[in-house]
Amino acid sequence: MKRSLCLLQQLPAAGRYCSSANLLGFQPSKMARLPPTHLIESSVEHTEPVQINTRIIDRDTPFSHSSFTKLLDTSLPSRGFGISAFLFDQFGHLIDVENYNCIIRRYTDSGKHSYSVFVYTQMHRLDVRPDNSTFPSVLKSVAQLSYVGFGESVHSSAIKLGFGSDIYANTSLVYMYCVFRKCKDARMLFDQMPERNMVSWNSLISGYSHIGKFREAIDVFREMLGSNIQPGEVTMSSVLCACAHLGALDEGRFVHDYIVNNGLMLNVYVGTALIDMYAKCGDIDAGEKVFLAMSVKNVRTWNVLISGYAMNGRGEMALKSFNRMMMENFKPDGMTFLGVLCACCRKGFVEEGRWLFARMRNEFGLQPKIEHYGCMVDLLGRGGFLNEALETIQSMNMQPDAVIWRALLFACRFHGHVELGDFATQKLLELEPQNADNYVLLSNAYVHDKEWAKVGEIRNLMTNRGIRKVPGWSSIEIENAMHVFQASDSIGPGYENVHTMLAEVKEKLKFAGYEADTRMVLYDVEEEEKEHNLIYHSEKLALAFGLLKSSNKTLRIMKNLRICQDCHHFFKLVSAVYGRNIIVRDRYLFHHFAGGICSCKDYW
Repeated sequence: MKRSLCLLQQLPAAGRYCSSANLLGFQPSKMARLPPTHLIESSVEHTEPVQINTRIIDRDTPFSHSSFTKLLDTSLPSRGFGISAFLFDQFGHLIDVENYNCIIRRYTDSGKHSYSVFVYTQMHRLDVRPDNSTFPSVLKSVAQLSYVGFGESVHSSAIKLGFGSDIYANTSLVYMYCVFRKCKDARMLFDQMPERNMVSWNSLISGYSHIGKFREAIDVFREMLGSNIQPGEVTMSSVLCACAHLGALDEGRFVHDYIVNNGLMLNVYVGTALIDMYAKCGDIDAGEKVFLAMSVKNVRTWNVLISGYAMNGRGEMALKSFNRMMMENFKPDGMTFLGVLCACCRKGFVEEGRWLFARMRNEFGLQPKIEHYGCMVDLLGRGGFLNEALETIQSMNMQPDAVIWRALLFACRFHGHVELGDFATQKLLELEPQNADNYVLLSNAYVHDKEWAKVGEIRNLMTNRGIRKVPGWSSIEIENAMHVFQASDSIGPGYENVHTMLAEVKEKLKFAGYEADTRMVLYDVEEEEKEHNLIYHSEKLALAFGLLKSSNKTLRIMKNLRICQDCHHFFKLVSAVYGRNIIVRDRYLFHHFAGGICSCKDYW
């Protein structure tokens, strides 16, 4: 044993072997996420696995793939790439490409992507020729690590080795280029593939979804249906995710109908994706029906249902589902408590929120994350318990982020607590000096107090720092087509009648008691100009278009920013006067307008 330990202690410096990772453009400077390299220092520090492995080296026992894998598993996590490179030098030639593939695949599947890439570099250094089974796993790891240059080198290597037309290599390359946001390259490669299977289509769809190109993902799904490839459960989960993010309910319903009509399995993954889609499209009742139809559920299924109730203003149902979940012996996790705390926050259930937050720690042993603290600060602040909200921030075992200070600032503005609001503002601008939302929130506070000089100072400060406010936009889906409007008094071709319709709606609402709420308009201008600015908010334009073009009783509108007070009041009156149900998904939650009432009870 002593001789074996001496052998390991005399290994060359790690850097000499790490240089092999330079192969194919894989530079050490780009390996920031790789584990640190350490040499074994003394027998006292050796764990039992290392002692067993040193006996293998010492006794010259017949070397097998399993023995090498044990050595590698021991050295890579704790000892770094130096010893691992030495192991490849000594024994790498004794294992074949199938064994290399097995090692790479196992590291990729277990999320140890740096190790997977490292083993691939050793294959090249030892002249072990990869085959078509090598590339799918290593390319997935390269994508997860965002090693763009190395990924392109692997692509080049696959072509040189004769795998340029291989369906498995190309499928993995398509996904990798999507993750790298090289969508044109991904699409070009996909179109040039001589053969495509369901996995190839899935790679493009999931790749687009992964980087937020949800409309493109749905378009590819439509293309897939026109081919001879039948989509499966994995395809459906990816497309439903895209529909959920877009709020494209009609597309989501089409996917649901396809699942039912083609006999696809409503497994736990597809079922959960359906619930999530319906919840994020504002139809939580349909999501509830899917939940009840599922024979198998997991904790994530319950979490999606609870969060869906919360974001749609069904706080009571979220809490009931939480209780039912525990009665059916599902153990809640951090996401479960985040969902119920959000539900309490949306409905102003302060006592219930306090009880759940304490129960999370004391009964279930879950340490709150910053998101849970954010919910509590928002809940307490909105409820008027500003000192308790500040105490909650001060009790955190982590640094509060901008979201928490923004929640406190919003509560201070709502309740008129100027001194604490100024303190929250200072913290907020220290953390995010370039975030336009912070300046807008502060500017709105000055507008509320009609301190127009300070409003001008904030706007000048934004200009001098090159900070631009995020433009407001809203979208509405009519007959499977998404129509997008920006906050402006100008409008594109094909929408000429929207202004006329909006003027008619405004006049009709005046008889129902509508008066423009100009308190939060940002400049000290004439009242007529303030009203002019308000009437052309993007959500009002989308609403007017929906009233013109849709005969459906329910109109669904998505907005990228928080809905303003005037638009909120405007939509309530429209729902009563025109007898339409209106669902607005803004940046924070859903507003369900019906009969002159909003589901948020004016608490948002």
